[in-house]
Amino acid sequence: MLNLSATFKYYICTDEVTLRYRHRGLRDYIKSKLHKDPTNGDVYIFLSRDFKRMRVYYHNHGGAILTEKILQSSRFVTPVFEDADKHVYHISWEDFVYIMEGIIRLNKNEYFDEVDEEEFDDEDVYEDENDDDFGGSESCSV
Repeated sequence: MLNLSATFKYYICTDEVTLRYRHRGLRDYIKSKLHKDPTNGDVYIFLSRDFKRMRVYYHNHGGAILTEKILQSSRFVTPVFEDADKHVYHISWEDFVYIMEGIIRLNKNEYFDEVDEEEFDDEDVYEDENDDDFGGSESCSV
């Protein structure tokens, strides 16, 4: 089981990465293109071109974990990035959960921090596109 929590650092890749990559391909991509260490426990999120597929890669307890979520009829909500030329952005735990669950930000003009900036605004307002209540759990099992 994949157990993720707010203690991890989350990075979302803005490049179009072929999802034919598996463990080795994504690990090499993280090293060469993002200039990050894929074995340090950080969580890397990759979206397909049509935004119907998401891959999550991280290294935990001596092994690489790769999981995928595929949407049948809808698409993942994509964040708005300030600089489209950046390869990767750091996002918060809450933003990761909102992307995974398809929750839409009310303030769509808010920008995400660049990879080296670690400050987040916790007072953002979010809206669930299904109008369901979302319990703000501190961990998520995928």
